[in-house]
Amino acid sequence: MNSVDFLFELTNDNRQLVFLYERGKKKLMDGARIAFTDDVDPSSIAGRIVECSWNKEEQCWSCMRIRSDKSTPNDINTYRKVMRSITDNITEEKLLEEIDEISLLPMYADRMQQAHTKMAQQQRRRLPPQC
Repeated sequence: MNSVDFLFELTNDNRQLVFLYERGKKKLMDGARIAFTDDVDPSSIAGRIVECSWNKEEQCWSCMRIRSDKSTPNDINTYRKVMRSITDNITEEKLLEEIDEISLLPMYADRMQQAHTKMAQQQRRRLPPQC
């Protein structure tokens, strides 16, 4: 899942502040916004780590859950990798399809046959002797 853990804070005038870590210090993500479901009061989450996924339609982050197990947000480099993955739109399904296609290439045929032969030999060794 492409998600990022942010530190979420609110100003006195209820403006959202979204932070990551960079070199061990808080880094404000200017312009970043987190959308919450209607049943969530953002002021109750202020100062907490929030796991978010990117909402392409709304062009903002959507709160998935509160990370009570974490005290620090993700590093900026993690954020960059997640954004690259989102931009590349690499899904698990696409990745598995590519792996299947690659494994069928002739250069891997010998390796697949060798692995199959080796497994068959190991299974034969485990069989009890025949009478």
